[in-house]
Amino acid sequence: MRKIKITFLEENVSAIAVLLDDKAPKTYDMIWKLLESSVENYGIHAKWTGAEISFGIPEDRLPQKSGFVPPENQTVIPIPGDLIWNAYEPYQWFGNPLPVYDLGIFYGRESRLFLPGGWRPSNRFGEIRENLDEFAIMCARCQTEGRKLIKLEKII
Repeated sequence: MRKIKITFLEENVSAIAVLLDDKAPKTYDMIWKLLESSVENYGIHAKWTGAEISFGIPEDRLPQKSGFVPPENQTVIPIPGDLIWNAYEPYQWFGNPLPVYDLGIFYGRESRLFLPGGWRPSNRFGEIRENLDEFAIMCARCQTEGRKLIKLEKII
């Protein structure tokens, strides 16, 4: 069982997630390779999906040619602690001419993968199993305080 650590760097609040390699093997493989070295970026609170932090992955950090993986272990109703992978073609995300690669961190109830374009089935590849309660408080603060620096790293 492979694990990753997700940390709000300035606040020093972390959660530990397990990766679902048996249920989402292609997504797992991409994420595990991505984390050969840690990834830092700003997490922002999602606008439409509910209790979610959106963590963008820069294209140049992807371990393969693109972040598009086949559908596997998909959901449209994530539960607290779910880690979700989504990739958008150029112009598919509000006219952005570049592809968008998004790791969604769901921290609360009443969430859904429903965007202005409709339902977006997405790959569920991991779940937070340690420190979700404290981590969720930090996630919720992003709604009022704005983006926060987050680090993803492997636990070996």
